Amino acid sequence: MNNAKLFFAVFLLFILEGTLLSMPLGDGSPYVIHLTLIGLMYLGRYGKIEQALGFGLIFGLLFDLVYTDIVGIYLFALSAIPLFSSFVLKYVKENVFTIAVTFTFSALLFELDVYFFTSAVVGVERTLAELATQIIPGSLIAQLIGVLVLYWPMSRLVESSLDAKRG
Repeated sequence: MNNAKLFFAVFLLFILEGTLLSMPLGDGSPYVIHLTLIGLMYLGRYGKIEQALGFGLIFGLLFDLVYTDIVGIYLFALSAIPLFSSFVLKYVKENVFTIAVTFTFSALLFELDVYFFTSAVVGVERTLAELATQIIPGSLIAQLIGVLVLYWPMSRLVESSLDAKRG
């Protein structure tokens, strides 16, 4: 039951990211808060690593099938990056600041992964200068907002599902 609740929560984040949050902002900027990635990072941090990896593989494949023409871009990113952030936070004293910094850095890795994969495989024409000056700064601010907004609900949801299994 608790796995179903966590799956439903991440699925809801996937739906929100793909519908409401995929529209350009008022100034036309294409920044999307990667809610699914952030939710999976919270799952990896507060939940079981195996569960985060499994959910990452499922939602990565779902992203690839729904939003891209090639399987592998999100499959790799949504399974590897939550594990990376979980391992980093394992060795750092945890508070809201370290979570925000680690998850925002992980979002940077996500953007770089998607950029290099789409450039190499798909042939999307974006320069590194455009990535560094236009895409990454706005995206990191968007991800930081998502990390801070989801901090309390996701950490509580994952911790409550673990407490229910123990008790």
